[in-house]
Amino acid sequence: YAMQGGKKSGEKTINVSMQGGAVPAVTLAFYENKTFTVNGVSFEMVFVEGGTFQMGSNDGDSREKPVHSVTLSDYYIGRTEVTQELWQAVMGSNPSDFKGAKNPVNNVSWKNCQEFISKLNRLTGGRFRLPTEAEWEYAARGRKKRRGYKYSGSDDLGSVAWYKENSGSEVHPVGSKSANELGLYDM
Repeated sequence: YAMQGGKKSGEKTINVSMQGGAVPAVTLAFYENKTFTVNGVSFEMVFVEGGTFQMGSNDGDSREKPVHSVTLSDYYIGRTEVTQELWQAVMGSNPSDFKGAKNPVNNVSWKNCQEFISKLNRLTGGRFRLPTEAEWEYAARGRKKRRGYKYSGSDDLGSVAWYKENSGSEVHPVGSKSANELGLYDM
């Protein structure tokens, strides 16, 4: 899930002096992540500074071709997938096959997700939505903090993701592997 825009949390002016004289003051804007609580369940939205990046891959699936330039505005994205406990707090039920409060919700359709977002917006007064494919890819890559990893946050798949060879054929709680450069999990 995502939210549009970013509201500045504040500004700080710093004065820098270097050998040979002072440098003009620099004003830095900073943005904070946002935490929301719904019926006792908290979740965090991470601020992603917009920018331009090369989306897609010439090495991957044909659907990822061609590589093209995409420019995004600032937005927020969930630190983790939607958990079953958050889905339950918003929707009043848990449709998941693999139960666990901190596990990602599963067994939901696009329509179910739209209903979840609509209710989440009513409960929080927010403007949540699903992220676009470009927003998801930009965040997964770590945006301007990108270190060029093969996977989101590492060159070692097992350190950032559960998959067939390391999952024990079980669903695992969100955020139980390493985060990427933005502090996002399970990308």
